Amino acid sequence: MGITKKLLSLACAVVMTASAFTGCSKSDKKEEGTTKKDFTISVSDIAEDMGAGWNLGNTLEANAGGIPNETAWGNPEASQEIIDMVADAGFKTIRVPVSYLSKINNADFALDTEWLDRIEEVVQYCYNRDLYVIINVHGDGYNSVQGGWLLVNGEDQETIRKKYEALWKQLAERFKDYDEHLIFESMNEVFDGNHTDPDRAMYGNLNDYNQIFVDTVRATGGKNTHRYLLVPGWNTNINYTCEDYGFELPTDANCSAEENRLMVSVHYYDPWDYCGQEDMRCYLWGDKGQQIVEVNGANKRKIPDWGGQDFMEGQVQKLVDCFVSKDIPVIVGEYGAIDKSTGDSNIFAQINENRVYYNSYFAGTCAKNGVIPVYWDNGYNGVYGFGLFDRKGLTQTQPEIITGIVNAVKNKNPLEGADIAVGSGGEKQSEVHAYIGVQSNVYTFRNAWNDATYGASSEYFNTLIKWGEDQDGDGKDDIIDTGAVFEDATITQNGVYTVGVSGYDFSQEESMNMLFVSTDFAYAPNVAIQDVTIHCDDKEIPVENPVIMADASGNMYIEIINIYNKDLAPVEMVMPKESLSISFEISGTNNVLG
Repeated sequence: MGITKKLLSLACAVVMTASAFTGCSKSDKKEEGTTKKDFTISVSDIAEDMGAGWNLGNTLEANAGGIPNETAWGNPEASQEIIDMVADAGFKTIRVPVSYLSKINNADFALDTEWLDRIEEVVQYCYNRDLYVIINVHGDGYNSVQGGWLLVNGEDQETIRKKYEALWKQLAERFKDYDEHLIFESMNEVFDGNHTDPDRAMYGNLNDYNQIFVDTVRATGGKNTHRYLLVPGWNTNINYTCEDYGFELPTDANCSAEENRLMVSVHYYDPWDYCGQEDMRCYLWGDKGQQIVEVNGANKRKIPDWGGQDFMEGQVQKLVDCFVSKDIPVIVGEYGAIDKSTGDSNIFAQINENRVYYNSYFAGTCAKNGVIPVYWDNGYNGVYGFGLFDRKGLTQTQPEIITGIVNAVKNKNPLEGADIAVGSGGEKQSEVHAYIGVQSNVYTFRNAWNDATYGASSEYFNTLIKWGEDQDGDGKDDIIDTGAVFEDATITQNGVYTVGVSGYDFSQEESMNMLFVSTDFAYAPNVAIQDVTIHCDDKEIPVENPVIMADASGNMYIEIINIYNKDLAPVEMVMPKESLSISFEISGTNNVLG
């Protein structure tokens, strides 16, 4: 995508819908600080194994005045915690865009050692979670970036080639002992800066860069002799790569594998009116958008007049015909649609649901055709942002999109996101409420506020329930009221609130199956939950990574313990004798209160 755009500095209470990811079983799990052992994967299995991908965007490729700086565009430094959060959400591949710019000494083309160390450190974060990781040469190929030099329209092509070869030789030498979970991508969106059909001579320069990349990496030996290498066409454009505009796949005579190890990189942001254009002229797409027009009375002119589902499927089919059918894997290294949920406050939820639909439809279309989709996340949440996570707070900001993408890829089904509900965010009340939910290993429980059988509309909601033997002969175990008392929270402003249960001895039971906070207000991405703490009698247990998401009804939901959700990090707690409570800090309540 264009550099200006990059600068935009669950299901129910029982199962979270994001699919679990437990790491690659095909390799030995490594000790932290070391690289993996021998690992290879065939071209026929690579797409399935890489699964759904995510970009650590606007981070290692960020720069200030041509000087690479991780935090220059507003994101925190990359960390193991961020990578863990993404892996726990179900993503299996992480693309790490990297710019080099001033980190290359123009006298001898030596790469700054500290910068190379930092790149390896971030790669290692991904290896620690058994993820695939892609590193590339990113902003160096932009005419619009100060210090950009990998330019097909550059005057001194001989020097560009020498510099490019020197850069990839140093990168390849550093990583030659890393196994095939590491993929090298030659460059990113390289073109002459003009959004017109490619110049044939300049396209020839791009092809030369790709050939230099392949030859240089292979010559360094080690695992680089059979590593997967990823190469793009002109501006990573599908048409300019698949059709007769000049793209040439490099030769790979020095590959030691007995099958192809080259991959092709493209990006997809179509229709741009919907996906990336920073205005509210188009905020609906596809069959879902048409449904919103028909059911909710939305303006049909908010649907772009091009780039619909048929177009999307046709573009993916081009990739299949040109490459996948010939055992050349394709990675869509970037795709996504910006947040335009404020386009019409009356259909806030529907606009968000349409965004879920677009992203999951594309991801599923790719997966069912053997193409690998990698979502573009620039770390920015809010209007016109691509963010799916709060990288500072380490929470999901768009759990529905995450769920839609991960499940669409896992199940190879474009329609996985069709029925995912999103909270309206537009209905404000004078007060809202939060409630503790529990389930012990012997099913002493209180279900969520909106549970159909035991929720607030039932006679059981204020009862901590146990099961007893059938005494009344109806063929069902009897419900026993334990006599416990609940403390619910009435939220009227930003602040710290507590929900809990007392008067019951949980220590007679072994463990919790579930522990959560349910609410009676719609999930809104601009309402933040932090500092979640469990209180077991007098002991406090900070919860490092609670899952903040929308439940099946679209309400705010804090999931802390859930043995049915394999993605959720375990929480160690001693079962309390007298009282159990959860405290949390909430901000942004002006978005639900009024």
